[in-house]
Amino acid sequence: MTRRHLMPVTAVLICLSSSIAAPAKAAEMFAGIATHDIDLGIADCCRATGRELQFGVRGGPVARVLKTGEVRPHLLGSINTGNGVSFAALGISLRFPLDQGRFYVQPGIGAAIHDGPDGDTPRANDRTHLGSRFLFEPELTVGWRFSERWAAELAFVHLSHAKFGGPLNPGLDTIGVRLAYRLGN
Repeated sequence: MTRRHLMPVTAVLICLSSSIAAPAKAAEMFAGIATHDIDLGIADCCRATGRELQFGVRGGPVARVLKTGEVRPHLLGSINTGNGVSFAALGISLRFPLDQGRFYVQPGIGAAIHDGPDGDTPRANDRTHLGSRFLFEPELTVGWRFSERWAAELAFVHLSHAKFGGPLNPGLDTIGVRLAYRLGN
């Protein structure tokens, strides 16, 4: 394992250990695979290769919004298998159940740290150069609960500093699939 993979692996281990040690009501662990640095017309894409292995945990609901929505904390670790950026993020998600809870839509926002180059001047042959070490991590997940404990998800994650970190802000987009396992009751 290289040094650049250490940060997201550490985040995943912290996620897993905290969720196993004290499983909150309806907390979830999830894992999946995503396509890295895709072209959605949002970010300056397609400099990096590889897939992302994503692992994380979501806490149980901590508050309600708009009658049916639930606020949940999340922690995400993503390890890139090619020359792309690995990252870890901490944030909150808003889950809105549909069809008696079998389906859900879950937008979220977090703060991420990555292992790629930073600063305002990319060097030749750099991996994805995101302009700042710390980034925003908006995401959108659509899920289908196919059993009491298991759900399948389609997830979109965007990384960017919204030009708060300087003029260089290419961003990074990923889309992937995940399996989520509900802990506790």
